Amino acid sequence: MSGAGLCASCGYAKTIASGRGPVYLLCRRALTDPRFEKYPRLPVISCSGYDRLPATAAAESSESK
Repeated sequence: MSGAGLCASCGYAKTIASGRGPVYLLCRRALTDPRFEKYPRLPVISCSGYDRLPATAAAESSESK
């Protein structure tokens, strides 16, 4: 997801496509930690919960979009 900032390469980020067209970015860390927003305002430029995806997973993630 372009324009997502750190979320584009974070292991906790998951894209959610709605049935009406928009695509949202879900922060799965927010499901267990109330300090994080479930649907953060993008682009995220700083995040204490950021956990970079391994290089192979990041490449696969960008190819599947």
